[in-house]
Amino acid sequence: MKRLLASACLICTALSACTGLNYQRGIGFTGIDGEPKASATRTGGTVTRAAGPIQALAARPPQRLRVGDGDPGALAATAIAHGGQTGTTAVPATLGGAPMMLSTVEVNGVLHAVLRLPEGRRGRFADDAGAAFAGAVPRLTGCLAAGPTYRRDRPMEHAGLAVPLDCR
Repeated sequence: MKRLLASACLICTALSACTGLNYQRGIGFTGIDGEPKASATRTGGTVTRAAGPIQALAARPPQRLRVGDGDPGALAATAIAHGGQTGTTAVPATLGGAPMMLSTVEVNGVLHAVLRLPEGRRGRFADDAGAAFAGAVPRLTGCLAAGPTYRRDRPMEHAGLAVPLDCR
């Protein structure tokens, strides 16, 4: 038993001496020899604790509305009209480098992600904004897009985009 314990201690001591004095921190170790594929350029970086859009949206319950019309376009138009434009009802987001406000609105049981211009800003969305918003929905909300993007450009102070969500 002593012989087994002594050999195990000797092996552990020998392996711990293999690290060397010039230990490198790196990214993507190759395995056997332990050399990094790339070196870390900076040390002492920080990790942000700020909430991302998914966590920020989860902290705000969606507005719940009921309307008489069950048409998907009418539901999306209602969601856009009631989507948030301030920091209390929506979270900041960017689309194509432009500042926007992202909120969730549930109309007749259908949850929509709504993207609107911040309060006090007027303008139109670019032609490709709908496709860009639909592609960014999973990253922004944590849900999948359950349908096409609906847009409203008039009146300009109420312009917005809405996408029905599938959060199963």
